[in-house]
Order: sequence, then C-alpha cells, then structure tokens
Amino acid sequence: MPTWRFWERERKEPAAAPEAAAAPAPGLRLPPPRDRAPAGDPASRDKLAALRRRREGMRYDLERAEAAHRPENPWRERIGLLDESLGTIETDLARLEAIRPLPGFPLPAVPIEDVAVTTAEPVTVSFRIGPQRFLFSEETDWDQRGGPVVRGDLRQREGDAAAIVPAGTPPDRRDALAAHLVESAIVFATNLRDRAVDGEPPLPPERPRPTLADLAEPCPICGGWREWGGTCETCATRAYQTQLLNAEAVRLATEREAEEEDRHKWAERLPVARRRMADTEAEIARIESG
Repeated sequence: MPTWRFWERERKEPAAAPEAAAAPAPGLRLPPPRDRAPAGDPASRDKLAALRRRREGMRYDLERAEAAHRPENPWRERIGLLDESLGTIETDLARLEAIRPLPGFPLPAVPIEDVAVTTAEPVTVSFRIGPQRFLFSEETDWDQRGGPVVRGDLRQREGDAAAIVPAGTPPDRRDALAAHLVESAIVFATNLRDRAVDGEPPLPPERPRPTLADLAEPCPICGGWREWGGTCETCATRAYQTQLLNAEAVRLATEREAEEEDRHKWAERLPVARRRMADTEAEIARIESG
C-alpha cells in the first residue's frame, strides 16, 4: 500500500504570485503630495504649522496682487458696470434738460368769492369760484394721550375742479389743468387756514381779490402752471429728479474711484507678496529638511 500522502503535495505547491497593483486610470488626478511630517522637537513642529498657515494667507494676497495686473480682473468688471450706470444717468439728465416748455395760456380772471374760515374745531375753509362752491375741513391728528399734536391736513368735502376748467382750454391739456387746479385749490385753502389760525386776515394784502387766474399762473420755464403762492409743481418735480440723479452720479463716481484705488493698491503689493511667499517657502523647506 503506498505510503505517500497526496494531499501534502497539494500543500507544498507554490502560492500564486500576487497581482500587480493596478495602474491609475488615464486622466485620474491624484491628490498633491502632502507636506512631509515635521521632525524634531515640538517647538519645530509648532513653528512649521504656523508657517504653513501663514503661507495660505499669503497665497490669497499673492493671487489678488497678480490679478490686479491682468487686463481682465474683478476691479475692471465692476468699474465697467459703474461706467454703464453713469452713462444712463447722463442720458436721463440730458433728457430732462431737453424738455421744451409747452405753450402757456392765462386763465380768465373769474373772482374767488365768499371766502370764509372758521377756526373752531374742526377748522373749515370755504370759497366759491363761479358756480362751484369749495369746502375743506381739517382732520386733526391726536397723540396717544388724546391731545392734538399737529394741525391735520385739509380734506376737500365739496367742489369739482374739473368744472371750472375754461371752455377754451385745448383738449389735450384739460386733464392736466384740472389736476393742477385740484392741488392749487388745496394750497389756497391751506394758506387761508394758516393765516386765520395765526390771527391774520385770510387774504393777503397784496392779493385782496384773488381770481381763478391766481390759482394757475402760466410757468415760463415748463409751460405748465404755478400754484397759489408761485410754486410750479412740474418744475419742482424736475428739479428733485435732477437732484437725485446728480447725487447718484456722485455716489457712483466715488465708488468707481475707490475701485480703481483698491486695484492700484493690490498691484503695488505684488513684489512684496512674492518676496514674502518666497521667504516663507524657504523657511518651511529648511525646517522640513532639518
């Protein structure tokens, strides 16, 4: 009977060679090698860690300084947007200045009659222009303790300004004149109220016999009408719009100058940023190699 053991031969067969490590797939980006672990005493390791942190901050400064020298950079992009906004403002200002005045025409001297002001609460103001009777009453504002704090606005209770627009008014300007007369009548009534409350005669001595023409004097600047007291609402609105546009232009120009100064400041930092980065890299390499 054979004495060999066939299973022992199977155990003595050489093991299969390990498979070769798979090569990285083409185009696979491997992470950059990490900084070598610092050797030496703890003080050196702490210093190296601090240098590496400082290097990260320097890298940001260096990137911004280099970007400031490139033709296309964030500063130039923001300045371009600011220039577009400034150009729009210049166009709007030119449009306001180019508005030509409309042909003005005086209103008939229809007398304003039956002027009456009662100062008892609530204050009321009334007057008549032709067949139209106008009535205004005051709405008093109250504070939380129940006492009056300021004189309230006058609210129109009776009267139709559109009904006193002269018949000869051009059709394309009737609505504008009616809207103006509504506002001018409120101004006129408020002036009557204020003079009476202050103990003065309701009508000023220079205009003891007001007429409809006094509520809508032609404005030589815009061709519209001036309210009682001489204010042209159209001109005031245009002046306010011009003021806002000029203020915005100043703000944008200041912001544009700040952007250019900031870009110039970062551009000047480039030599210093490169030198600091090189010195830090050299110090890190010296500690790592030690």
